[in-house]
Amino acid sequence: MDYFTNGNINQDAVRRRLKTARGSFHNAIDNVTDKAAPAFRRMSGRASHAVDRMADGAHVAADALSHKGEQLHHLQQQLVAGSRSTIRNRPLLAVGIAVAGGVLLSWWLSRRQQRQQEQYPDE
Repeated sequence: MDYFTNGNINQDAVRRRLKTARGSFHNAIDNVTDKAAPAFRRMSGRASHAVDRMADGAHVAADALSHKGEQLHHLQQQLVAGSRSTIRNRPLLAVGIAVAGGVLLSWWLSRRQQRQQEQYPDE
């Protein structure tokens, strides 16, 4: 500490050297920025192009899904109309099919539950 207080260092010389160093650092930063800017612009352009391609692909996929959704809705309407007419024309057959489906579903679910109990007896 005595070194600095005894007047061994000329304050003006230190200030000049700090200003010079600061200017050198600013110049170095400016040089690096100037040299890196074109690379950043190229990377930004490529990234923008990639995002645009992805967005275009997403739009195409959305349009395809929308079209398929419309087709499925139309098919659903046809199946509902056909089922209604069959139920109206043959109500006993419809009841028989419903009962048979319920029995099969019940049998399938009970077998599934039995298998789970066999595999995991502690639960």
